Amino acid sequence: MTTELQVGQRPTRYAPRSVRTLEHGTANGWTVKRYAVSALRELPPAEVHAFAWDAVRQSLPEPYAEDLCHAFSVVHEDADGVYAVVGWWSANRLILHTRTWLADWADLKRLTEAPGHATACVWELAAIGCERDAWVEHVLRRDPPDIGRYLAAGVHGEY
Repeated sequence: MTTELQVGQRPTRYAPRSVRTLEHGTANGWTVKRYAVSALRELPPAEVHAFAWDAVRQSLPEPYAEDLCHAFSVVHEDADGVYAVVGWWSANRLILHTRTWLADWADLKRLTEAPGHATACVWELAAIGCERDAWVEHVLRRDPPDIGRYLAAGVHGEY
């Protein structure tokens, strides 16, 4: 992949890929659920996870003063490069904000925002769909929210 290409132009056949929920962490005052997608192996290596954390740190706004600050990242490695989708829930808990990043394997420190308003691919949507369902079930439908169950919800398999 080169950043000059439009995302979604390279011919790719659909085949199931590994989608895994990782341990959550914190960044910039936010709790971040983490997911990994790989076309190459079960789990990406450490340098791919470092790319995802860089994307998280570049994406998240200042934490909300008095509310839940929860986000997620989906890192995806493919033969042509690495992608990261970072999503966070608005202060009213109903709107999802996202930024999508990409990098060449040759330089995972050089994050480029995805061109053409690209958001996510079909494999990344497995994790994003899980996020939506967990957020509705454990945060929006509960008073008070059950953050522990939200953080525990995830995906693990071939999608």
